[in-house]
Amino acid sequence: MNRIAQGLVLVLLGAAALSSTVVSDLYLNYVQAYFRFFLIGAGVMLVLLGAWLVIAEVRTAAAQDDAGADHEPASACAGGGDGDCHDHSRAPGVAWLLLLPVISVFVIAPPALGSYTASQSSSAAPTSATTEAEEGRYDDALAETDPSEPAKLKLQEFVLRAWTDEERAMAGRPIELTGFVVPHPEGEGWYLARLQISCCAADAVVNRVLITDVDETPEKDSWWTVRGTWVEPEGELQSVRDHRFSVDNMTEVDNPPDPYE
Repeated sequence: MNRIAQGLVLVLLGAAALSSTVVSDLYLNYVQAYFRFFLIGAGVMLVLLGAWLVIAEVRTAAAQDDAGADHEPASACAGGGDGDCHDHSRAPGVAWLLLLPVISVFVIAPPALGSYTASQSSSAAPTSATTEAEEGRYDDALAETDPSEPAKLKLQEFVLRAWTDEERAMAGRPIELTGFVVPHPEGEGWYLARLQISCCAADAVVNRVLITDVDETPEKDSWWTVRGTWVEPEGELQSVRDHRFSVDNMTEVDNPPDPYE
């Protein structure tokens, strides 16, 4: 890989970063929204650096051709000297692997994590949920919604309340949740799930509710908005792992631009 090829690879890498952030929302499949401006900055720098490298190499080659000068490393090698005869303008062949991220964005475009990851990942732990509840981090959607209307909750908050809300404010309240379908491994109903990330898809944990009162399991990875009520457990809240949800009605929806919470 010569320097012109190195510069083109840098330009392509930068273009991949810019196309997934400026032209589309593809980057949301992999990282949180606040990374957008960092990715744009990195993409611009890669494009500028790659373009500068290509232009500098083309100018150098043109100047040498005009002067009719021979390359010193070649003459030193031809003369049998002891000098370093390696061409330092070239990078190792392994550098071509830098094209893999470009191919993955422009050709493959891996989708957001879905039902397979949700079935393999551990659900969010009640210990962390307890800490958040003690710090008063419940959203206001439940309190601000008329009790006769469905409260639109994130699955994250639903699970948090189902684990830790000793007042059981969700009991008897109509609730609306949106997520994707994950088949139950033992065939007992299905899960409505949403993945929660802190920074990127690599640290995803799953929030989910178990639905057993729908006759047929929808297609896995399809997105649905369900309206119904929390099936209040008996005994201590934190002893419940599969938080159950009773569905009154459900509507299939398009995949959201940002699939994570």
